[in-house]
Amino acid sequence: MADSEPLVATVAGRRISLEHLRQRVAELRRGPRGRHMPPGDEPDSLTAQRWVVQELVTEQILAHEAEAAGMENVDRLVEQVIADVAVEEDDIRAYYERNRDLFLRPEVRLITHFVADDAKTAQSLAKRLAGAESPGSGGEPLDVRRGELAGPLEDALFGAQEGKVVGPIETEHGFHVARLESVIPQFVAPYEDVRTVIEEDLLVAARERAFDEWLDGRRQELATIEPQFEHPAHPIHGIPSHRH
Repeated sequence: MADSEPLVATVAGRRISLEHLRQRVAELRRGPRGRHMPPGDEPDSLTAQRWVVQELVTEQILAHEAEAAGMENVDRLVEQVIADVAVEEDDIRAYYERNRDLFLRPEVRLITHFVADDAKTAQSLAKRLAGAESPGSGGEPLDVRRGELAGPLEDALFGAQEGKVVGPIETEHGFHVARLESVIPQFVAPYEDVRTVIEEDLLVAARERAFDEWLDGRRQELATIEPQFEHPAHPIHGIPSHRH
């Protein structure tokens, strides 16, 4: 790269040219990530260029740090940076207590269900089901939650008492008859059942924070970005948000 070529940034002595930036912007706009880029005229939108400069700088920092550490693969560098990140048990428990609504399990209604081709058969099935002492009466056992059925059939089942037979109710699939066998009320899943999922989510977030902090430190030490290309936000790919 000629010294006279316009620059957008320098990373550990490596120069990132304006032409390189323009090529990357044009390439990104043609690809699937183009729809996430800020609007602007191709390829010279300053807003888009500012986003992409952050990405180019990050790539150069990672390449420099991997080379300095004797690593051929940048992924190994990232793994090393976040290797010691862990989540404390108290943090996992606190997340669960703050977000119990996330672990609310809906009411479940256990039913025995029949579908008949005609109303007469359905009436016969309803009488048979009403007289049966146990669910083992030839129907299909189902676990039903709100929103899994449609229209009047769901309304009837969720308005019924245990042991009640509903139907026949006609739908496009035929004549439905069902008996409500039992109801499992909504409940909050026990901590032990969801702890692993919470830990995994919090660990992902903690690793992202640790990596971002490391990257910000290396950026301050290694990178110089020309003032017109400075941008405070993250690169185009973004950092996923988490609820805490």
